[in-house]
Amino acid sequence: MSDDRYTRFDLVRPDHLGEAHWEAINVEIVRFSRALEFGDDAGAIGYLKCTLEAIAKVVLDINGTPADGNANFETVIGNAHTLLATQPGHELAFDTPFGNLATQARKMAGSMGTIRNNFGGGHGRARQPEVRSEMLDLAMDGSLLWSRWALRRLGYFAQGRPETLIRDLIGDPRGQIIFYGGDLTERLRNARLIDLESKHARAIGVAVGQRAATGTFNVRIEGIDACIADADLTRWPAAYRLGVATGLLFSPEELPTLTARNVHQGLEVCSPILDASTHRRIDASTHRRTSVRLSSAYWRSRRRGHFLARQQTT
Repeated sequence: MSDDRYTRFDLVRPDHLGEAHWEAINVEIVRFSRALEFGDDAGAIGYLKCTLEAIAKVVLDINGTPADGNANFETVIGNAHTLLATQPGHELAFDTPFGNLATQARKMAGSMGTIRNNFGGGHGRARQPEVRSEMLDLAMDGSLLWSRWALRRLGYFAQGRPETLIRDLIGDPRGQIIFYGGDLTERLRNARLIDLESKHARAIGVAVGQRAATGTFNVRIEGIDACIADADLTRWPAAYRLGVATGLLFSPEELPTLTARNVHQGLEVCSPILDASTHRRIDASTHRRTSVRLSSAYWRSRRRGHFLARQQTT
């Protein structure tokens, strides 16, 4: 065994990864480290495989598609890799040669199922297999290469999930988080709105509109003003726009949040949606309902303004 192999390949907790998910990964890392300390090479191989499996299952769990209990190890790794491979992030590499490296790392990680079955701990055997020093070195090199690649992306992946973003926008029992300049722009990019199901893109839009209606300027600037300034329905899908319009008009408790600005921006954000039937991602019935609510809100706000003006003059 070469010296300090574990510390050279230390695995770091990603930002934005929840405590429970990190604990599921870290417990395997700790077990792997202890096996190295005690010279248990077979045990270290087994815990390497468990570390890979924990990372992959966390990815699938965050995605809302938990791994089947009977799923093949290599299939679990492959499914997680596919989700992470296209994850955007300002420090991540996407050029083809680097993608090829990641693919080869995934293949090495996938081999750990067979290696663990043949040489690792966790199985009762009639005879213990010989684990040569380089076997463990190669297993570590391949496994930890993919693990580090996956963990670098996992923070961005967790941050961009609809449920996480919606929770941070409109709050949960622990309250809302503060959005500083650039935060929402990055998180919407990580969410990949165009790739989401319409219901998820709309839910994010509703949360953005509702948070902006409470007076959070950065959310309004980066989630609504930027959308109004860019009519591209690819970057800002119709479902997201319809959600924003709804969120601007009604709070999470379904109470009206009518102001002239909210109604005006609700109309503006939907203006690129000229013909719902020509856009495959647009739910035409949802478009009609939102349009009716916006029109109704607009005229109610106009009548309310005239009423207040008359009160002030009397």
